[in-house]
Amino acid sequence: MKCKYCGQDAGFFSHSHKECEEKHNRGLQGMTDLMRRYFSGAITAKYFTQKLDKNRLPYFLSDDDIASVAINAIKAYGDSLKRPYPADVLSKIKGFLSSLNIPYARLNQKGDLDKLSMKLFQGYVVDFFARGVPMSQINISTDSVTSVLPLSQQKKDEAYFNVLNKAADKFMSNGLLTDIEQNQLEAYTSSLGIALNCLPMQYRSESLARIGQAMVLKDLQRGVLPQKPLTVPVMLSKGECALWVYDNVTMFQEKVTREYVGGSRGMSYRIFKGMTYRTGSFKGHPVERSSMDKIGVGSLVVTNKHFFFHCPTASVKIPYAKLVGVTPYSDGLEVHKEEAKPKRTVFQGFDAWFIMNVLNQVNNI
Repeated sequence: MKCKYCGQDAGFFSHSHKECEEKHNRGLQGMTDLMRRYFSGAITAKYFTQKLDKNRLPYFLSDDDIASVAINAIKAYGDSLKRPYPADVLSKIKGFLSSLNIPYARLNQKGDLDKLSMKLFQGYVVDFFARGVPMSQINISTDSVTSVLPLSQQKKDEAYFNVLNKAADKFMSNGLLTDIEQNQLEAYTSSLGIALNCLPMQYRSESLARIGQAMVLKDLQRGVLPQKPLTVPVMLSKGECALWVYDNVTMFQEKVTREYVGGSRGMSYRIFKGMTYRTGSFKGHPVERSSMDKIGVGSLVVTNKHFFFHCPTASVKIPYAKLVGVTPYSDGLEVHKEEAKPKRTVFQGFDAWFIMNVLNQVNNI
């Protein structure tokens, strides 16, 4: 059989020469040390490239060998990085990838380059809140990252929302949102075109939702409507503004059924075949039974004038002017409308805190 390293005859039952395998292992270890020294700054990019090229053939190092060692080196370097990042971090990564001369996709087959890119990208975005770096400067830094380590738009959005959620958790840790913190959030979301009152489901957090609701309520307290319109699945009237949208809300409505129960007294007399005469009277009374029927699961749109519930099987509009009462629950609320025959209507699947505050403020608009 041929030696898998040198290609010479290795005997009937051997895939490699012992000395070739030992030399190959020394080459792998040497390459590991070489890459570690490069990322630590102990050697230059030029020296790294020369040693890499010089040692490939003598130590039987294939592209797969180099790629395997390089992936581990990239992961170790990424784990070692702490904010604020060194000024030469991107030039060092770029020089490393250039020296390897191995396809990017091969090095990123397990997503290690994506993870490094995500860490750097998100780390620079954090500086908006942590160090007050303007978004214009942050955009320059993040563009530099993606020019070396490409990142999909989905991953970029994920980074932006991760930072936003962390800021929200920090700001709400004491239960209060200061004016300075609100201004920071408004500047951040405005620069990215993000509306806190209509966030994608996968990026919503409790803190972020509460902050978005608090910002809407502050506008209402000042007697103004939010400036950013929401796209909602219902038709709004003139002067109406969508304040918040709750998804996956279940609507229930009371259904009343009526029947008579009781009995009769008296006697029956047979007059002729097929005909009887009954004396006495029927004594009964009506009994009403109610149940809560599920109307459907859909979106509850809260505006400055109405509740809108919209689902594939039903659309319901409830004007605030027709409300005579609202009962909040831990996971929804019940509304009581002014009707000739009022029926209970319940919406389930959200915290009613925001809606109760909206109802207290809308009369000021």
